[in-house]
Amino acid sequence: MSEPPPVPQPEKGPHDMGGENAGEIDTIDQGMTFWQRQANALRGVAIGNNVIVLDELRRTAEDLGNDYARLAYFEKTTTALRNLLVEKDIIGEDELTAKMDEIRARFDVPDEMESEIKKGPAT
Repeated sequence: MSEPPPVPQPEKGPHDMGGENAGEIDTIDQGMTFWQRQANALRGVAIGNNVIVLDELRRTAEDLGNDYARLAYFEKTTTALRNLLVEKDIIGEDELTAKMDEIRARFDVPDEMESEIKKGPAT
């Protein structure tokens, strides 16, 4: 009697680090900057009002590819939220760009965060 063929395994995502050494974990609470508090509140409102589902947000974060490991936590979750809102046609690319230009004109937006959100999903 022959053994059944092996079951193909799904490709490992950038978030799947089971068994890998990820280095030291900083356990000191760094607090949140203003934009991080705003992004965290927006995520909470979007989930609390059933605009998005937490599982959708997790999937879009996992879809960031190599950016997943490169981005800090709030950059990752904010970029994932941006991608999900565009994907669900809750906000359009043009509308988002116009609003970001307006905000940039009023506030001092750090270049590195601006570029991460503006570039959209990884391809």
